[in-house]
Amino acid sequence: MFGYIRPFKPYMRYFEYEIYSSFYCGLCKTLGKSYGQIFRLMLSYDFTFLGVLDNAYHMRCNKIAKKHCIVHPFKKKNCLCCGENLDYTSAAAVISVYHKVCDEIADRSAVASLFFRGLRRIMNRSYRKAAEKYPVVAEKTEYYMKMQTEVEKEKCPSIDRACDPTAQIMSVIAENISDNPEDRKNLAGFGYHLGRFIYIADAYDDISKDKKSGNYNPLLLNFENINDAKEFAVSNINMSLAQASEFYTRLDISKFREILDNVVYLGLPNFNKFNRKEQKKFRNKITEI
Repeated sequence: MFGYIRPFKPYMRYFEYEIYSSFYCGLCKTLGKSYGQIFRLMLSYDFTFLGVLDNAYHMRCNKIAKKHCIVHPFKKKNCLCCGENLDYTSAAAVISVYHKVCDEIADRSAVASLFFRGLRRIMNRSYRKAAEKYPVVAEKTEYYMKMQTEVEKEKCPSIDRACDPTAQIMSVIAENISDNPEDRKNLAGFGYHLGRFIYIADAYDDISKDKKSGNYNPLLLNFENINDAKEFAVSNINMSLAQASEFYTRLDISKFREILDNVVYLGLPNFNKFNRKEQKKFRNKITEI
């Protein structure tokens, strides 16, 4: 995915961030153990959030232990060590990453797509394993990814149509956390508007690059001026985040609530204001007070 669903670290307590990080590390190890090391390289914070949400909703007992990290081999980090609690999250990540690779192949020429074709070949077996566990998620993700490709090929100027396939994929992934009809409805709505936010945020970030390269970006098909396009994108993002928050408040979740609230109410709205370096500066200023 894209990595836009992040916590806002300046306003997150130390132990909360350690719990969140332990989910990230646990998901990384679970992906490597269950589906192969290649998937560990494509892990994003979007699925870390899904893992926290899934475990919070089901009130699972989570165990955290210090483990060695492949990125930081000389320093142990907190890691969620009950990998079975991340079974759905890891499978959803594999399904999404696989179809993202397929999308890259469809968007490129035969020569330019050679790397991604090789990558897909490596991923095939793991994808089939995840798809067998969660066939509905796999089938619907494949369907909506094909819709996304069609929308982009026809250079559709409609923001709503351009966003819809990504939003539908996130809706399906979130919905399948629960078997309860009412909760599924709220999770689906929450996921839909998260997906809509992700698509527009990505278009917002890529707008200057896409204008130079000529790549498809629905914002550029509606506005010649980049600042006008960004202003329009932010208003759409705010609308989607408001809708996502509305569905989120209907979920009866108490475990990890402060962590989830931080992401939903602070991390998402500040996606374009505080990158990691700026957040570090912000934290340093606080410690100097």
